[in-house]
Amino acid sequence: MQADVITSDELASVQQSSATKALQNPSVRVLQSAVEVAELQQKWHQLERAPKGNPVFQSYAWTMAMLENPASVQSAKIFAVYDQQSLIAVLPLRIEKQKSLKALTGLGEPFQQYSEMLLTPGYNPAAVLDYLKPHLQKAGADVIHLRQIREGGALYEYASTHFTEVGEADGAPWLDLNQWDSFEDYLKSISARSRKTIRNQRNRLHKSAGLSHRVIRQEDPELEIMLLRTLNGRENWVEAMGYSSRALEGDGLQNVLLSLSKGTAKGCELIAFELKHGDLPISTEWGFLFEGCYSAYMADWNPDYEQSSPGKLHQMDVIEACFALGIDKVDFLKPASRYKMTWTSQVASVFDAVSPLSFKGQLYASLWLKNLRPLAKRIVLAMPKGPRAFLMSSLKKIRG
Repeated sequence: MQADVITSDELASVQQSSATKALQNPSVRVLQSAVEVAELQQKWHQLERAPKGNPVFQSYAWTMAMLENPASVQSAKIFAVYDQQSLIAVLPLRIEKQKSLKALTGLGEPFQQYSEMLLTPGYNPAAVLDYLKPHLQKAGADVIHLRQIREGGALYEYASTHFTEVGEADGAPWLDLNQWDSFEDYLKSISARSRKTIRNQRNRLHKSAGLSHRVIRQEDPELEIMLLRTLNGRENWVEAMGYSSRALEGDGLQNVLLSLSKGTAKGCELIAFELKHGDLPISTEWGFLFEGCYSAYMADWNPDYEQSSPGKLHQMDVIEACFALGIDKVDFLKPASRYKMTWTSQVASVFDAVSPLSFKGQLYASLWLKNLRPLAKRIVLAMPKGPRAFLMSSLKKIRG
């Protein structure tokens, strides 16, 4: 007897149906405290082991660190989705008050770099989000505002279809280290011109005082000192350039990082890298190691070495260290700046999305987020550095 022949379309249909679990008896629980989240620790970690995209900022460790802030606890809306009493998805959000408006946004804002949902493999993200959306709409907000939704994650396709994109679309460069057997093989993928330029710059520094590189892991007592030094350097750079950063206002980010560095909530490790010229640090970078992926969160460099492009030079050492540590992926995070693109050609699309829930939210989304804010940003960024820095400093004083 001749065997049945399955066409490619039929095979794809079979694979899709076997890979997609239908919701049988779903329910939602809204968590608002660290005690409630701690009860789900083991189940939360199970969701982390097979993530879509890069949900480091929705990890158990990040969530617990955020909930150490009383303000985050008061505004937390962490949506836990169950199916037949089994936890299948977690979407950590909070209510952010903006004068007379309330926005439902990421729990880790303004410090998180991605909005994401942890999801059990096999479930269709759209089906889970369709079920969840009425619960989001009843959370007491004027608008759902999800910032920096990354391609490849559980939220991406749904937000692209059901939400309104706002702001400027950008990209997050990333690197799959498993494509190469070694760091030496990887270097061959970089353009010959870039390799030559970097080699010449490094040789000049080597000849004068030597270059050295080290990795600082979570248990190293110097880690906290380095984090605080880098934050201070970054704040000074942002102010000098006339930029603004909600994440660097106040001591909120510092407190989150210090909580993470204690390592009380396992699963997300802070890791730092330092490049020295002689005894002088010229570039520092640190980020988060989560499920085999290193997310490069922040960098700082010595302005006296600006002509040597210390950030670009240092990235070579960071990637080499990632190979040595057995890390699978490097996520350079947003934006897709030129120095990052020296090291990879892979870029994940990233965008912000809104869904208005009231007339006030509709005005906020259509007038401010979609039109006035991008226009104001373009005008400010087009200004020379000096006047821009004066303007931003004056606005900061007015806000208090």
